[in-house]
Amino acid sequence: MSTPDPAARRPRLGRRTAVLAGTAASALLAGATRTTWVQASAPDLTGTAQSVDVLGADAAPAVLALALAGIAASLATSLSSAWVRFLTGPVLLLAGAGAGIAALGVMRAPEAAAGSAVASATGVVGAQIEAETTSWPLLALVPALAVAGIGVLMLLAGGGWPRRTRYRSAAVTAIADPSDDPAAAWDALTRGEDPSLGDPGDAHLGDRAEPRLGDPEEPAAARPEDEAPPAAR
Repeated sequence: MSTPDPAARRPRLGRRTAVLAGTAASALLAGATRTTWVQASAPDLTGTAQSVDVLGADAAPAVLALALAGIAASLATSLSSAWVRFLTGPVLLLAGAGAGIAALGVMRAPEAAAGSAVASATGVVGAQIEAETTSWPLLALVPALAVAGIGVLMLLAGGGWPRRTRYRSAAVTAIADPSDDPAAAWDALTRGEDPSLGDPGDAHLGDRAEPRLGDPEEPAAARPEDEAPPAAR
């Protein structure tokens, strides 16, 4: 009967990988909102047509907000509590799905998405807007889907992540020979230990061997020459 490989029982997505992947995907999603999503044109107060480049953060403010929420959820996943993944996983899933829906909304109605930015640029509210989207709303779907996918993987693989306990056993440290490792000797002196001894407990043997004040002293054993000679008859 073959023994199962311990590596095969490990989760495919580790905690560190999930934190890094979720943070990176959310950061890419946030960075995508700093690009031009809509190119619009509308008349200003003088009737002259003005061209306005609308950033993703203005066309879809929800995308940036959800990306920041994804970064916070990814960083919170590094906590050791087991219930955290049941919170951060759905947050990432909803953040990615919501960002994708918002990006699709810009592609479907670029005029409505550019309305606020165009009104601020031209000073005219409700003007006729001609707008078309760039390729960035479509490209933003990639990190949005990645954020949602990482949230699903956290829920599936997070149960096998190792849990760090609050109380750990003290690590056993070996005292190195000062001639072999001078740095270890300095560390031992810093801890108040004698690096010349093989065992840190040996430094206290002399203290235990010495009698303390007030302890009764044991009588010395009588030697044969100290005994009194037998009385003569």
